[in-house]
Amino acid sequence: MRAPGDYRQRVLRALSVFALSVGLLSSTSCAKRLVLTPGEFERIDKREQAVDALRVYVNKRLIVVYEADDRGSTYEVDRTINTSQDRQLLRVIISRSTMGQIIDSQDSNGAPKLWVTYSSRCKEKDCAYGFVQTEDGVFRLNTVPKRDGYLDPKAYFRRETKQMTQGKLASLAEKNNVYLFKKKNGKIRTIDLIVKKRTDNKRQVDTIRDGGVR
Repeated sequence: MRAPGDYRQRVLRALSVFALSVGLLSSTSCAKRLVLTPGEFERIDKREQAVDALRVYVNKRLIVVYEADDRGSTYEVDRTINTSQDRQLLRVIISRSTMGQIIDSQDSNGAPKLWVTYSSRCKEKDCAYGFVQTEDGVFRLNTVPKRDGYLDPKAYFRRETKQMTQGKLASLAEKNNVYLFKKKNGKIRTIDLIVKKRTDNKRQVDTIRDGGVR
């Protein structure tokens, strides 16, 4: 059995090579948005490179709302009980173009979990977002960071009318809960981890100019 440290290094090493193998450093090609898959891990697990070059994204806009913990509330008794509270909210938006960086990884109930920061000020897991790999191999949002002085955060799918809840993606056999939004038609939507893949269409042509026959 591999030690937890070896597991973490193996996952980060695989991700770092993926960053190079998909051509993130190339500047002359069109980038496609793709999910991280188990096949990519298996293909690149034997190679080593730095993980700093890899940038990850979300497939859909994520909105996280924090409400201040009882800030500005009053309580008075005058024949009846009167309460008032000025709600102070903090809204964090992570768009499809917001670049994130993987800062840590761990095992979560037997599945890989990646910790992603979308802020240059965040370097620890306490302020990062957790994405866990589900049975289909996709890394989906599993953890939203808490903030001091605020209540537990609420996550929304694309807009604030679509609040997400935690639950099993497909069945109770799933190892971890993920954030879900269930549409009226029964379809389930999640926030997935995406990478950009560049494909260089290069062509090499050798030209021979014959002199002809006289």
